[in-house]
This record gives sequence, C-alpha cells and structure tokens, in this order.
Amino acid sequence: MTEHTPYWLTKYIKGNYYDYSVNWYYNVGEVIVQTMLINSVLPYITIGMGFGIPWLKRKLDSKFSGDPYNTKKTAMAQYKDLYSGAEYVIHFKCAGVINIVWVTMFYGVGLPILFPLATFNFFNQYICERITIAYMVRLPPALDDMLTNNLVSKCKYAPLLLMLNGYWMLSNQ
Repeated sequence: MTEHTPYWLTKYIKGNYYDYSVNWYYNVGEVIVQTMLINSVLPYITIGMGFGIPWLKRKLDSKFSGDPYNTKKTAMAQYKDLYSGAEYVIHFKCAGVINIVWVTMFYGVGLPILFPLATFNFFNQYICERITIAYMVRLPPALDDMLTNNLVSKCKYAPLLLMLNGYWMLSNQ
C-alpha cells in the first residue's frame, strides 16, 4: 500500500497490491499463469496415478505372479473391489471446469496467455476423461441434464466479469 491509498481501502484490503501494477503482473500474474499451466498437465498425472496405483495393488495381491487367480483376498467382494476399478467422481471435474472458466475470464484481458492455456487445459481434460471412462473406472453413473444446466448456470456470468475487470485492467494507468 502506498501513502496515497484511501483509508477505506487499507481497512479492507491487506495485500501488497490494491490495483494492477507492473509489479502485480510480475508477482501475482506469474503465479496465476504458472498455476493454470500446472492445472493443464495435471490430468495426465491423474491418469498415471489412476493406472499405476491399482496395478501396484494388484501385483502386491498376487505376489507379482501375474496370475489374477492367485490372490490374498478372502472374500469375493474384496476381490471385485480390487479388480473392478474406482468409482467415477464427476464433481471434481466440474469444479475444475468452473475454476478454469472463472480464472480465465477474470484475468484474461490482462494476461491473454490464459486463453490458450484454458483451451489446452480443456483439451487435456477431454482426452483424459475419455481414457478414464473407457479404461479406469466402473460404469459411470447415469446422469441427466441437471448437472450440465448447473454448470452452465455457474459459468454464465463469467463473460460479464471479463468485460468489467477487463475494462479495469485496460484503463489502469
């Protein structure tokens, strides 16, 4: 905060930057872009863990024999749980989509690299979700259009935020 910062602003905002400045772009903007880049490759790490951890558990169960019938499990439910795959959790995916949309729309005008990063992120999520549903999880739950409508309702005001905050970023001296 500078000496010219209004008192009411210093009372509510406790950060180092109260406006978009060159230092904000170097410090905060760089972290936002770096986080979006990490989020864009995270689905591949999730795929690797989704294949690797169950494979290791199955190998440990069969004592590395490669025979799925050689097992330490004493009940059929335990055996099915080990070999059938994980449950499909869609709420994490929806939260990720909402996060990408809102962060991109909020800071996209000042950090235009976020738009191609968001596109790259959505592409990676699409590829990884196709692989996940086809090869890693049990039968996904039957869903209606309520989830999609809820997701759209959460994201429909993001373009308004793009215009308002974008105007603030572009008009800032």
